[in-house]
Amino acid sequence: MQRRAWFLRLREGKEEEYRRAHAAVWPELIAAAREAGLRNHSCFLSGRNVMVYAEAEDINATLDHLLKAQVKKRWDCLMSSLLEETDLPPFEEVFHFD
Repeated sequence: MQRRAWFLRLREGKEEEYRRAHAAVWPELIAAAREAGLRNHSCFLSGRNVMVYAEAEDINATLDHLLKAQVKKRWDCLMSSLLEETDLPPFEEVFHFD
């Protein structure tokens, strides 16, 4: 199992819109994520800071597969209006226990 975490930043004033979008995530997006192999996926919000966490057997292959799904492209378009561009790489996992 591979795990990955990312740091994102919301545009100013977009916190509630981000919360609303994630309170009603499209079922077809969740289905596409599961079909791609993504699991144990969470988003955490603190002010305008977002931390995203996900797991997959092969995280890179899973994300590559998911990025090709039309529903993911539509979701990313919606999120692009809420999120600022960042150049931060994914976090490096340095410790884990089950």
